[in-house]
Amino acid sequence: MRTGLFKGLLPILVVDDEVEITKSLARDLRRHAVVETFTNPLEALKAVAEKSYSLILSDLKMPQMNGLDFLAECRTLQPKAQRILLTAYIDLASLPDSINKANLNFFLTKPWEPADLQEVVERFQRLGELERENEELRKLALTDGLTGIANHRYFWERLDSEFSRAKRYGRPLSLIMSDVDNFKKINDSFGHPKGDEVLKACANALVQGQRISDTVARYGGEEFAIILPEVTRPKALEIAERLLIKVDEIAKVGMSFGVASYPDDATSSTELVDKADRALLKAKATGKHKVLTALDLKE
Repeated sequence: MRTGLFKGLLPILVVDDEVEITKSLARDLRRHAVVETFTNPLEALKAVAEKSYSLILSDLKMPQMNGLDFLAECRTLQPKAQRILLTAYIDLASLPDSINKANLNFFLTKPWEPADLQEVVERFQRLGELERENEELRKLALTDGLTGIANHRYFWERLDSEFSRAKRYGRPLSLIMSDVDNFKKINDSFGHPKGDEVLKACANALVQGQRISDTVARYGGEEFAIILPEVTRPKALEIAERLLIKVDEIAKVGMSFGVASYPDDATSSTELVDKADRALLKAKATGKHKVLTALDLKE
């Protein structure tokens, strides 16, 4: 087994109410990562709530909280951390519900063999590392490289998902399409680096105005899109008007907006985009720096 194989990984958390056990575990695990030990599971939970760990190893029998309840709480706080139970009780057949609740990755018995412990930890460290790498790759694949917000691909994934949910539960869903006014002039007059600065500033302004459930994406070029779950058309109009002012303040450029909503304006996600985009094009064609909705297309 190679020493230092997992250098640079997130730390390992160990909790056991016996000090000598935590010392022994820490000694056996320090070749894999930094190890933080606790004898009180309640104190350990505070650490889990504040800091990320690659692996959490807990004893079963502890006076303040049993290990299965502790690991179940850890699953809620850090679902990506690997969870291992350490117990002197080999027969866990009477605890299936608790084991499922904690969603254990593995359990080891006391006394443990250091080689067995290291093999298990190395396996789950490697698994956790691969999961984090895959998550980072996915994030990169769905993020716009210039602005750092969602890209066109993620926009459509999210919109289709939100539209399906809105139809299933009969809930409103709105979409804002926006476009930087006179962007070609900015590039022609000041160069593309300045244009890139403007796009990043616009993205920042739009993100500052979003709720947790909203998705702000770069749709393409100088065009942005904002998905607004649970938002009706009148409310989406208010949001777009606030964003117009926010872009003025932060990016110092004009921007036009088009708004469309389900179920008022569209029966599919593609139609929702089409209606919002057409409202945007009409806003640009009738003076720019304004907000129009799908209702305005009927005029």
